[in-house]
Amino acid sequence: MRVATSPIVTTPVPRLHRALEPRNCTVILVSGASDDGMRATLAFTAALTAASMDQPTLVFLAGDGAHWGYEGRADGVRVTGFPALADLIESFVEAGGQIGLCSPCDGACSLPAGGSAAPLARLSSVRLQGMPSVLAHSADGSALTF
Repeated sequence: MRVATSPIVTTPVPRLHRALEPRNCTVILVSGASDDGMRATLAFTAALTAASMDQPTLVFLAGDGAHWGYEGRADGVRVTGFPALADLIESFVEAGGQIGLCSPCDGACSLPAGGSAAPLARLSSVRLQGMPSVLAHSADGSALTF
């Protein structure tokens, strides 16, 4: 288990939506490491917030965002003012969030540069998904893209 360098503050969220059925929240992350993890941090912060509000939440990693679906990729990534990305991902999964990885992107992104090494290991919490499952999840809710 990873020890957080700073606590993730969870302030009780006003439950104004109690009378409503939970709505699915889909966060689509298509940004990789080129911004030093800023968009990934924002995406997992939004996803953790939704999961904390009892919304069934899926983070879908596609394109360059597939980068974050592999072991070690979030280690050491920290944006000023936010918890470390690895801690956000862990907290999101512990809150019941799901992480999906675009299945064609996995085939393209799991091989290290040069292709000489073994494929990268996916995070244990990541499952391969196709676009139909993402569209089905977001059809009865909301979607955000980072």
